[in-house]
Amino acid sequence: MTAPCIAILSRRPELYSTRRLVAAAEHLGAVPLVLDPGACLLALDSAGSVLYHGTERLLSCAAAIPRIGSPITRLGGRLLRHFASQGSYCLNGAAALELARDKFAALQVLVQAGVPVPRTVYFSDPQQREMAMAQVGWPLVSKLLEGSQGVGVMLAESAASARGLLDTLLHLQQEAVVQRYLAGREDLRVIVLAGQILAAMRRRAPLDDFRSNLHRGGEATPVGDLPATWAAIALRATAALGLDFAGVDLMADGDGQALVLEVNPVPSLEGIERVSGVDIADAIMRRVLAAALPTPHPSGRRPG
Repeated sequence: MTAPCIAILSRRPELYSTRRLVAAAEHLGAVPLVLDPGACLLALDSAGSVLYHGTERLLSCAAAIPRIGSPITRLGGRLLRHFASQGSYCLNGAAALELARDKFAALQVLVQAGVPVPRTVYFSDPQQREMAMAQVGWPLVSKLLEGSQGVGVMLAESAASARGLLDTLLHLQQEAVVQRYLAGREDLRVIVLAGQILAAMRRRAPLDDFRSNLHRGGEATPVGDLPATWAAIALRATAALGLDFAGVDLMADGDGQALVLEVNPVPSLEGIERVSGVDIADAIMRRVLAAALPTPHPSGRRPG
């Protein structure tokens, strides 16, 4: 039997997450193929779609795993649609990836699914600035619609600083998202795979920042027993966005109620694996291979 090929869409093969997925694929007898999305050429006509990486035409892969950064979300979506059209299993499809990356659209879907989120306002008319600020109060948090690792998340502690920040955002990108500030320096990152929680960690922001992202200097500790209500919210949020794999960020409001800050469709494996001790890369690859390959027939033969 030929070893299955697993495409890993990553611009930087040296990154921890990419290296761990490559090692997990090899350990399980699969052939990992790291593809730089920026080096891909897609051609299509009525007969179908063809993918080249550099000058080499690529044949079909059993599955595709997106390790797509926010700046190339749309490119990643096009590649995932190609793989899906070839019959490949995609760990998070194009539509789910693109939806989760649009922070306000994702919150809209979460609210429709009954998932609790902080009060958030989207607007694009500068004349609505004061109205938007009044909706959430201050301090307030402003977010770029797309971003990761805490980039584009800004805190305005006064009305004056909020006005300046929002004026700048509206000038640069013609739209703005503001969110109620949740006091406290801790949140939870919960890793969900195939409807199950793999691991969770508590992240604490450094003294000179309000963001708890590990890439921003946050500290992390393992979470032994995740409260059942928090676990249920993380699972519901992932399912609502159509994601098979995600990192769900939760934070408590003033009453201790868990709120979903955002859902990351391409969470880093580095911090959570080291803190929790869970081999998430292995779990991902086992899930991918199980979903991509036909189930063996009881007789020992594969169906078809």
